[in-house]
Amino acid sequence: MTAQSAEAANSLALTDEADALAHPDEVSRAHYTLRRAIMRGDLRPGDPLSQVELARKLGVSRGPLREALRILQREGFVHQESQHRARVAMFSNEDLDELYAMRISLEALAISIAVPRMREEHLQRLDQLLDEMDDTARTGDVERWECPHEQFHRALVHPSGPRIERELSLLSDHATRYRLAFVSWNPLEWQAETSAQHRGIAEAVKAGDASAASKALAVHLGRTALVVLSMAAPTYEPVRIRRALAVACGE
Repeated sequence: MTAQSAEAANSLALTDEADALAHPDEVSRAHYTLRRAIMRGDLRPGDPLSQVELARKLGVSRGPLREALRILQREGFVHQESQHRARVAMFSNEDLDELYAMRISLEALAISIAVPRMREEHLQRLDQLLDEMDDTARTGDVERWECPHEQFHRALVHPSGPRIERELSLLSDHATRYRLAFVSWNPLEWQAETSAQHRGIAEAVKAGDASAASKALAVHLGRTALVVLSMAAPTYEPVRIRRALAVACGE
């Protein structure tokens, strides 16, 4: 095991009590912990994944760990060629372009389906999450801010249907991985802009305007995508993202 991969394995945080209750079996616990470590960059693109070392660090058996790695491979977080050790999936400009294009297209569709199905408790939940984002942004704690931010985006599309929700959850997690890796920002620095965008989306939802909500969400995601790309690959032309934005905004 290389020094780099050993360091990555040692950075894996053990799940807290709440996580342990939510992921009681070994497969679920290993999958959750490794997925979180990959998304946060504790396990970096290209890092080799030693089953022996990871099983020891996570306190699980080799069988459940192998199953967790297979799930991560299906989800696109881990890559393994025949007869080679599994590695954390690499980043690429093409993948980032495709990923955000898919998310813009599907999330804009999902919110347009969800808005007419929103009930009062859904709208109250959006306001609660907006307030939590503002509160945590003031602390400058990126990881704390990510929790209500992720929940806000999922709440926007919750009534759209479980299959759509599952697909969007996976796309969102991949997008978060890119964003955390390439965008060196603090929620406090972007608070005014991102808060205004999120509240604009929520206002359209509360007004029952599915079309306006869909466009506002697409524009918000598109801006984020272009910021990430400007830092990850300044000279890359995001054809897919721009086309997805045009379609979502009816241009």
